[in-house]
Amino acid sequence: MPRPYQQQLDEAAPVLKRRSSESARLAKFVRTTSEPGAIGDRPRTRQAIEPAVSGLIAVLRVLLPLYWKMYAFGYSVLSKLPTNAMRMVFGAALCLFGGHFFASVAAIEAFRIFGWEQLRHHVGIVVAEAQSVADASRKDNDVDADENGVADVDEMTSRELLRHKTALAMSTVQDPQRLQAAAGFLWAAYVSVLATLRLEFARTISLALACAEMFEFPITRCFLPGLVALLGPDLQHWGTTIIQSALALVTTLVAIWLQTAISAFYAAVRGGRMFAEGLFALMEEHGLFTDAKGLPKLPCFKEGWSPEDSTLDEAASAPVVGFTLAGCGFLYQVTTGFELPFPLNLVFLPLTAVEWLLRWQIYVTDEGLLL
Repeated sequence: MPRPYQQQLDEAAPVLKRRSSESARLAKFVRTTSEPGAIGDRPRTRQAIEPAVSGLIAVLRVLLPLYWKMYAFGYSVLSKLPTNAMRMVFGAALCLFGGHFFASVAAIEAFRIFGWEQLRHHVGIVVAEAQSVADASRKDNDVDADENGVADVDEMTSRELLRHKTALAMSTVQDPQRLQAAAGFLWAAYVSVLATLRLEFARTISLALACAEMFEFPITRCFLPGLVALLGPDLQHWGTTIIQSALALVTTLVAIWLQTAISAFYAAVRGGRMFAEGLFALMEEHGLFTDAKGLPKLPCFKEGWSPEDSTLDEAASAPVVGFTLAGCGFLYQVTTGFELPFPLNLVFLPLTAVEWLLRWQIYVTDEGLLL
């Protein structure tokens, strides 16, 4: 027999009251975040974050030009080096610090397989157009059309300045179709490389979770009684879940560390090989191995020596030297925990930020964390 309508209302009253109070609190929160504050008509949330944002912008305005000048100076120095000397520099850096940038190294290798020359061509197009826009903007900052002693850009509001600079950039680019094609190619290459890296790291996470499943029963059997006693009767049903989650997290972190070690080992081998080949080729260019007639200067070298041949007493050729450097470099990376030492960690801080951004994009998918 159905209950009377008034009885149903009385039973539902506490639930309706609780829901209405929650709705009221939510509406109050929305009104609080959007209502004007004490200063001007800015919302309170904007007032709260404005000091932090202003401080961050002030720091970036100081650091970005400093890093730009420092990297520009480094590029000017490296560009003047011989090709083999540059190979030695990059090889040594890869051998000693490749593990810290393992995601970037993997991305560069994937880009190289994707089509390095074509990629360089399109990057050159984008950089050239960006440089022309930057030059035009720099000249525009000095324009004083009304001749009142103040630059026109300083008299514009934020919106006017944004519209003005956008129009200036669009008018500076003479071939937008070419720029669009280059940007489209770079985006397609980036998405393809990111998908490849996600697949590789997802395989690592899958193996880690499989290992966690194998260790789950003995670890649960060992730690569950103590954990249940610690949680108490009200939370003891969470014991198994906590152990499973902690085990999955630990095995995942171990798998990521092992993946970092593998990437560091590859970087050390490749960097040591690059350094050794560049060194031997540079020595050959300066005639340290053979004289003008092509005859060896040292008895340990045979006639017609090249860096690819194992002719230095069959024991000190470029591959052997490269692998020796690789072993030393990998050992150094392990002892430093795959981190950059001071002050290199400050010098390469922007590159580290790019590395962590790339890692975040690899570990985080559209569905959430791979972890």
